[in-house]
Amino acid sequence: MTFPQKLGHSYTFVECFDLSLLHTKFSNHKRLRVFSTYGLDCANPSCNKKGTYLIKAANNAGGFHIDVYTKDFELMTIDHILPRSLGGKDNIENLQPMCNSCNAKKGNKV
Repeated sequence: MTFPQKLGHSYTFVECFDLSLLHTKFSNHKRLRVFSTYGLDCANPSCNKKGTYLIKAANNAGGFHIDVYTKDFELMTIDHILPRSLGGKDNIENLQPMCNSCNAKKGNKV
């Protein structure tokens, strides 16, 4: 498999991990735990996107991020069901997986 050099927020690809690590190695990582708990499908019922890759990438400052990406390398994000701007909390019960496109369209709506 060939991975793109640049991903997500213009991060540079480093390596791809097996998705099973979401349940083991990254089980204490709050954002990644949302995928482990609720799955890899976008929460928007009209969207068919699904997380396919667990990728480590470097940011411009040299830090590393582990993120879930779709088969066409769109970033999977974590959506607040009740947005923080409307009083929503950062607890796992208020978070759901959503592709970047759907999350951007949803904005701060419920």
